[in-house]
Amino acid sequence: MKSAITCILLSILLLIPVFSFAQDFTVNNFTADFYLSKEGYFDVVEKYELEFTAPKHGIFREFVTKLDFKDENGNVSKREMYLSDIEVPGRTFSTNEILGKRFSDKLTIKIGDKNKLVEGNQQYEIRYRVKNALIFTDSLAQFYWNVKPSEWNTVFKSLKFTVHTPDGAVLSPENCFVYAGINGNTEPSNEFDYDYSGTDFSATSKDDFRSYQGQSVTVLVKLPKAMIAEPNFALSLWKRYDWLGILALIFISIFGYIKLKMWKNRVIPVTSYYPPENIDPAMAGVLIDNSADFRDITCLLPYWATKGIIRMEAIPKGERALNDNLKLIKLKELPENAAGYEYNLFHKIFNGKEEVLTSSLHGVYAEPLKLLNNKSKEYYTNKKPTVKIIVMILSWQWAFFSITFLPFVIKDYVDIESGKFITFIIINFLFFFLFFPFLFAYIFNKLLAKNEKGKSVMPELLGFYQFIKKAETNRLKTLLQEDPLYFEKTMPYAVAFNLLKEWTGKFEGLLANSPSWYSSSSGTHFTMNTFAHSFSSSMQTASRTMVASPSSGSSSSSSSSHSSGGGSSGGGFGGGGGGSW
Repeated sequence: MKSAITCILLSILLLIPVFSFAQDFTVNNFTADFYLSKEGYFDVVEKYELEFTAPKHGIFREFVTKLDFKDENGNVSKREMYLSDIEVPGRTFSTNEILGKRFSDKLTIKIGDKNKLVEGNQQYEIRYRVKNALIFTDSLAQFYWNVKPSEWNTVFKSLKFTVHTPDGAVLSPENCFVYAGINGNTEPSNEFDYDYSGTDFSATSKDDFRSYQGQSVTVLVKLPKAMIAEPNFALSLWKRYDWLGILALIFISIFGYIKLKMWKNRVIPVTSYYPPENIDPAMAGVLIDNSADFRDITCLLPYWATKGIIRMEAIPKGERALNDNLKLIKLKELPENAAGYEYNLFHKIFNGKEEVLTSSLHGVYAEPLKLLNNKSKEYYTNKKPTVKIIVMILSWQWAFFSITFLPFVIKDYVDIESGKFITFIIINFLFFFLFFPFLFAYIFNKLLAKNEKGKSVMPELLGFYQFIKKAETNRLKTLLQEDPLYFEKTMPYAVAFNLLKEWTGKFEGLLANSPSWYSSSSGTHFTMNTFAHSFSSSMQTASRTMVASPSSGSSSSSSSSHSSGGGSSGGGFGGGGGGSW
């Protein structure tokens, strides 16, 4: 029996790489050449010999171009590298740039013909120039690059790269390092044979080399600073934002007409002192602002506490590390009618334990948030909350820029003395607010429209939301006389509405004691004012941990402060990956 189980487990383990990393192609051989220029940029030639196991159009290559950069002193700053002179000899390709501009933090090169499929053995070559990706310190110029980033959706069976440095460079194991494996590994790799010939540093993988998805190969070469110039490659304001004028016209119009349609189809609130039946605070938070965020998940903790499912204990700062300042204690299981996102979060938090510290709950919010977002679609005709958020934010930003700065950008091309400049400003303003709002709104309004189920709960929910914002003391006194637990029942909804401080403040002087399910391990007695402060602080600290993933190496950060050369796998510039399509 044990032998049979062992065989089954071994079979599963052997199949894991196949199912985890197979993307209908394998990279049998990959080579890369990096040509470092004294002018502060470098050119790259990548060559792929791969085998498609199913018909595909081709491959795509992604680069993370905007990242958080950590210098040798541990200071973090925003950094953007620039790719140009992109060539794919003999192949059809495209990028995600529109009119020379990108709207994301990644540059994607898509290779292949949408009308043609290929299979079997194929070869691809990608050439490009990289600027603003060298690291300069007081004495060094460092080339730190993810030769094979971790997000490639396949396995690399053979890899070789060469770094061609400027004349006069002296290369050795003292200034050339290669890291491989799971992101964050700081030990130089022994999976390669190294060669230091003149000004070239080469690394060739050994026969048993394999690099899967989630694993990186990173090179770090340190040269004297005097050998490479430190130019400023940052784009000028005009080159960076010359497209905002046109986009502002489009997006401010979308936003304006959305607001117009929402006003016409606005919900008439019905005064309510309680939320609609069967609407928990997480769902209430989504329906109020049409988007699912981490605050909507956070409110489930006090929601469970008010139902006697858990108890919460604040640990004073200083007794433990700062992140260990909230303990969750399970009193009983969730009821059978709890939503799927509640079950998911509850079991991720406790996982068979009776009590946990929130400092150990890294990243538990992500999956419940997705489930909440999917569940909320039951209330919408075609719910796209992300669209609304993007449109609202970008519309205001672009409108502000267009109205205030765009006229001055084009002033050199307009005869100001003839009055055309002033005329342009007036037309520009009228165009934004009087014409375009009527053009695009219908489509976007449809994306955010609630169905009959959503419309049935919104008047009462909106009335409850407005009551929490504007409730008067006399009304709260009456409600507390009728229901002494009124504050506890409604407080989780205030968390979801981001009105906890305001709602708690209204009960100062009306309640003698704070909720019994929230206490301090030091025995501190909470007034309503101190309860609000302590609870908010505890929830903020807990949320930061429960939202964040466990700390590890990342392709979006760079550092020069570690041992063994100062680098790590996946820690360089050039994060990203690729796959087939």
